[in-house]
Amino acid sequence: MKATTSLLDEVLRCYKPHCRYLTSMDLSVDGEVLTGVGQFSIPESCYIDDTGHLNSVEVNICYNQLLYAVIANAVHRGVGEVFSGWTMAEFRRRQLPDILIASFGSTFRRPIDPRSFHGEFIVDRISQRRLRADAAPLVSLATTFRLWDDLGGACDGTARIAIVDGGNRA
Repeated sequence: MKATTSLLDEVLRCYKPHCRYLTSMDLSVDGEVLTGVGQFSIPESCYIDDTGHLNSVEVNICYNQLLYAVIANAVHRGVGEVFSGWTMAEFRRRQLPDILIASFGSTFRRPIDPRSFHGEFIVDRISQRRLRADAAPLVSLATTFRLWDDLGGACDGTARIAIVDGGNRA
């Protein structure tokens, strides 16, 4: 399922225009496993002179953009036990304050050309638990990812995501 341009634009609205690296994404669903495959382009780093290769800061930004795009598409399509209960308004409200990277690790295998590369993001496992009986459930996502270019550049990693419920905000 291809993400619509308008939905992707909505997901990336929180990024400065020159930091919107994800240019397209497809979502596939197999039970509770969600997989997003995207195309990226970083014409110029947002914070450092050109290094000639993708670096860890940009990997984290790309991961975050795929994470948000996969969740938004799952919400939009009503996929999964957790995200089918959300509305797009709820996603927008929760995107920045409630979706947290709890742990993140990446390994670079070969340098990646940042001007044109691909990424894959997989939600391997979703779990929920209540920290208090009267609280909304804490949602935990176990994820893996990989990035690569057409010249053999490669990076992969894992991350754990916590989705908290900070309540309604004005």
